[in-house]
Amino acid sequence: MNNNALRATHPLVIIAAISLILFSLAGIAAIMGWLPPSKGQSELSANPPVTSAAPAVTEPARTAAPSRPVQAQAPRRPVRSESRETPSTPDRTTVARAESHPRPVVAQAESVRPVAPPPAVARPICRDCGVIETVRAVEQAESPSGLGAVAGGVAGAVLGRQVGGGRGRDVMTVVGAVGGAVAGHEVEKRTRTSQVYEIVVRFDDGTTQKLTQNEAPAWRPGDRVKVVGGQIRSAADA
Repeated sequence: MNNNALRATHPLVIIAAISLILFSLAGIAAIMGWLPPSKGQSELSANPPVTSAAPAVTEPARTAAPSRPVQAQAPRRPVRSESRETPSTPDRTTVARAESHPRPVVAQAESVRPVAPPPAVARPICRDCGVIETVRAVEQAESPSGLGAVAGGVAGAVLGRQVGGGRGRDVMTVVGAVGGAVAGHEVEKRTRTSQVYEIVVRFDDGTTQKLTQNEAPAWRPGDRVKVVGGQIRSAADA
């Protein structure tokens, strides 16, 4: 019989019962704080309504002022609005940028006149200065003393005396004496020789001079010298 009663229950009744149970559970959860607050309630709690209490304004008691005669007011002149142009001031950012980045100062180069070098001082020409060009040894014959001619003449006369006889012997003696004298002179001339040194100096003006000396010179070709009184000296010492 109970089964028949359940079957006879209408579905809407069941749905209504379930809804009532769910609504009761939601109310209990809201009361206990289990459910999060809604958006509207959070805004209201964050910004509570402010009630502005307007102060009571007490108006002072107006004193009765004596009535003055009303004067007619003169019509006001229309005020012309003169538009004055205010000078444009530079922007603060522009001024700050200009101060932080100053313009580079260009240094103007002063015109410097070139200083002319002093004129070169011409060295005086040394007419006695030059360079050793050649140095050579030369055999020089000395003047004969005559002893060779005398000895040669005597020897020739002796030899000529031994040739021939009579008149021919006398002739050969004379011829031998003359020939012996000439031969003796040449022999003496060849044997009496000395060695001298010829030095050729080429001067700065292009001329040359030959100098002789008995001793071996210390100069070599290419040495710078100076000739003073026929003597060769070093150009550095002169």
